[in-house]
Amino acid sequence: MPTTQIKDPVHGYVELPDALVEGVVDTRPFQRLRYVRQLSATHLVYPGANHTRFEHSLGVYHLGRTVFENLRRQSYFARDATTDELEEIQRTLECACLLHDVGHPPFSHLSEGFLDEGVLRERVAETGLVDAFDSAGVGGAPLRSASPHELLGCVIVVEEYGDALRAFGVDPFEVCAYVLGYSLAYERGEPWQYGVGAQLLHSPIDVDRLDYITRDNYMTGAGVLSFDVDRMVDAYTAHPEEGLALTEKALSTIGNYLEGRIALYMWVTQHHKSVYANRLLQAMLGEYAAETGESPVTVDGILDRELDDNAVLERLRIAARENPDSTLASMYDRFRGRRFPATCWKHRIALADRVGGDLGGDGGGDGEESDGGRLDEFTAWLTEGDDRLERLLADALDVPVHEVWIDRSYVPAYDPDELEDIPIAYGGTTRSVGDWGLYGDRAFDVPIPFVFVPDGAKRRAIRVLREAFEREVGEETGA
Repeated sequence: MPTTQIKDPVHGYVELPDALVEGVVDTRPFQRLRYVRQLSATHLVYPGANHTRFEHSLGVYHLGRTVFENLRRQSYFARDATTDELEEIQRTLECACLLHDVGHPPFSHLSEGFLDEGVLRERVAETGLVDAFDSAGVGGAPLRSASPHELLGCVIVVEEYGDALRAFGVDPFEVCAYVLGYSLAYERGEPWQYGVGAQLLHSPIDVDRLDYITRDNYMTGAGVLSFDVDRMVDAYTAHPEEGLALTEKALSTIGNYLEGRIALYMWVTQHHKSVYANRLLQAMLGEYAAETGESPVTVDGILDRELDDNAVLERLRIAARENPDSTLASMYDRFRGRRFPATCWKHRIALADRVGGDLGGDGGGDGEESDGGRLDEFTAWLTEGDDRLERLLADALDVPVHEVWIDRSYVPAYDPDELEDIPIAYGGTTRSVGDWGLYGDRAFDVPIPFVFVPDGAKRRAIRVLREAFEREVGEETGA
């Protein structure tokens, strides 16, 4: 079968069948991903973070294909499935890996909230996907819990790629199911290997995560990740009851993988300037809607006009120019000039130093424990009341409210409990990574809220917040 090689900076040469290149890669909906940055506005902090959903999708395809071919060489995995069945699973997996992010709107997750979910769910129902899930016995739960970009991706898979996928011998509904973490074939009673195919794209050790943490670390230059990708890839195995698992070969690298994943969130996504850059961009989208009466990103806009980062940035530029006295114009100028305000603290140590140690209270006899508890109370109070406290600070500092922001980055659910979901296969049985005691009682870092105020106003802002906290929470505690 003729193939095409594409050179990837992370994985080297990615090899694809020409038919897949012609039917999927070299099409307008997939090429749109070249203009959707993986990390939204984070390139304003890490200049190398210009990688897109396009090369990420190629990387996920490469890893998915490599892992599944390795699984096929394991006699235990291939024992109860025919060659034709394994070929069908691999074709489906490869197409799902390529297309899993095809529905991402401009700026990736930042603009998902502007997609009309009612319109989106109507379009999904029109594809027949709801009926397909019902007839397989899966029900509507996967579609109800799916994110907007996943739903939009399913619409594109069925409407834009349905014929091409069927020509490859692939069911487009099964591709959508893989994207959502299910296999309709497995639910209908096909061999357990079908379920493993879906897990490779949607599980705690899926190839989607494996690519993006590797790629984000490499492209940003953050250097917070150090683990052996090849060894991890070679360690994948599967079990009829547990499904996808890792062999004990992964024990030497799974810790680095998990540590690296949280490190990327903490020092790239949660970098204080990354938080501000992305919050500013998201706020600009909201101001655009308020100023023009139109949503900057719509379902039809992506399906019909192929909206991407560049197109939406141009909309923002024009709207800012046409409304020079607007909040949008002020924000746009700040964004283009990268004039980011100061944050009252950059990390948890500074937060504890500037706020935690002086929060008052009776001390409880154990200063460290008491201050830690009060600090957690303060951060929870700050996050829960961010809109109200932004107005309070703006009034106290005598500045427009849009120049004061309290925010934290969106960090996907991640905590030590997730270790229980990663099975390690050994001696015919499986145990979770957590059971192996890799971390013991290690406390994981957690994101903190940042407070952004105009330069020169940090000290006063901290004082205002501390006094408000003592009034509102201190009195309750002392009551």
